Amino acid sequence: MAYTHFPQRPEILTPEFVEREYDRILEKAEAAESAEKADLWFELMREWNAFGSYIGSEGSRRNHHLNRNMFDEEAEESMNTFRRSISPVFERGEEKLTAAVLQSRHLPAIEEEFGSYRIERLHVAQANVAAVNSELRVAERDLINRYTKMMAGAEVELDGERLSLQSAGSRMNTPDEEVRKEAWRAVRGYFDENREEFGEIFDRMVAIRHEMAQNLGYDTYVPLGYSGMLRTDYGPKESAEFRAQILKHIVPVNHAATLSDAAEHGTEMKRPWDASYIPSRTIPRGVVPVERQLDLAEKFFDEVAPQLSHHFRRMREEDLIDLENRKGKRSGAYCTTFPDEGRVAILCNSVGDAGDIRTLIHEMGHAFQGWESQAIESVSLRRPTSDAAELHSMGLEHIGLKRSDIFFDEEQSRRFRRTRLIHSLNILCYVCVVDEFQHWVYENPEADPREREEKWSEIVAIYLPGVDYSGYEEFEKTIWYGQGHIFWRPFYYIDYAIAEIGAIQLGMVDREDPERAMKSYVDLCRLGGQKSVLGIFASAGLRSPFGETDLFEEIAGYLAEELALEPVDAP
Repeated sequence: MAYTHFPQRPEILTPEFVEREYDRILEKAEAAESAEKADLWFELMREWNAFGSYIGSEGSRRNHHLNRNMFDEEAEESMNTFRRSISPVFERGEEKLTAAVLQSRHLPAIEEEFGSYRIERLHVAQANVAAVNSELRVAERDLINRYTKMMAGAEVELDGERLSLQSAGSRMNTPDEEVRKEAWRAVRGYFDENREEFGEIFDRMVAIRHEMAQNLGYDTYVPLGYSGMLRTDYGPKESAEFRAQILKHIVPVNHAATLSDAAEHGTEMKRPWDASYIPSRTIPRGVVPVERQLDLAEKFFDEVAPQLSHHFRRMREEDLIDLENRKGKRSGAYCTTFPDEGRVAILCNSVGDAGDIRTLIHEMGHAFQGWESQAIESVSLRRPTSDAAELHSMGLEHIGLKRSDIFFDEEQSRRFRRTRLIHSLNILCYVCVVDEFQHWVYENPEADPREREEKWSEIVAIYLPGVDYSGYEEFEKTIWYGQGHIFWRPFYYIDYAIAEIGAIQLGMVDREDPERAMKSYVDLCRLGGQKSVLGIFASAGLRSPFGETDLFEEIAGYLAEELALEPVDAP
């Protein structure tokens, strides 16, 4: 491997080596500070950038290797070593260098050279590497690994077979209600049966995070959580206002869609096991076999994004797409980057269903942005904050709807497009459930697991009316145990709704002017994370998700018109 950053590296990465490198760079900071001009600081910043790229990439590589098989003992030991030994030393070095830069008398010149947003990111990131919380971060990561491993090994018995949750879930996509119901009960039953362990893991996480916040002088974890997401444009107040707009304008349209789905099953309210099968828009299971998905996707990207499709072909050639679902593989899907290699990889859990296609397009949206941002010098600015990063993934989903016929026949394409637009409604509402829940959790750290479960159900009823859990109320209370973001990265979820508001706008542009929509999309990919989320929205000509109340009304109207729905207020 020809590394683009820090090519002279040790055969074995040790904490001692990391500490020596930071000490070496910090010694240069003293000389840089005493120099008349800021040139030495510029040199130091570039060395720091290269070394940070190496350490960050190494962590990503080890994590990705483990995620491909959570029961690979050698990979787990390698990741544990990194998490427990390397990361604390790395964070101490980052804290010292960040402080040195921000306290430098040459800071104005550094800001002019590397951009004001680079410095703004350093300010907001300080809390995330505070040495006082080093041991707590290790404990937190151990709990995250415990949760992730538990999910990766999760299996249920269905019709005499042992199936992963993903495979069992795909069986809900069938006209047979009894099969749907049994599959739903099996999946949801797993979380109910293991609620004590999930609750205990999360309870310990909340306690650790609250202690971190108190160590830094915060009353609650909320501001530290926002710092962890590198948010500079908005805080809890704006998030609450955003949720209020969703509640006012989007929830009634989503409620109408939910009741419409229920009517197709002959019920007043939708039963939870019916969510994956709606007669008028469900695409049969197995319609896109896993072994055909990459060939079809290559044709799709050649048609939809010809300026970017060479990245997809390279990823296939270099085995950077881990597609199929298998036992032991981390659940869900993600995109990761290895900046010191100049490469991007994705992981999915495809089982052959239509939903796989949306996931693959989504993760390739992240990947295209990752590839196109390679030219950005500051590695930390190659990837936007998550609220902006999801714009690339969701935006590509909306732009690509017009060519879903590459994967499906005409009728299936119609169903796929309608399902994706209904997903827009649902994700906006569901995100608000997660976001409001997380604020409540960290504002009430003394709550016990049962109180959290009750609060979850209470919030679900507000944003997602129209679903009847009669007889399975306990299953509803534990749904969130399967939402990994709540465990992995606190406050990572409103990001999807913010990005969806931008992605829908891209879809509206694409309907009128596909060339302009794709140009905006490619420009967004190349911009990377060099601006804050609102700066990125503005650069693409997208309206802000904060403060423009008529925007939500317009989006609700657009989706209602496209889906032929009449908004229904919740009872």
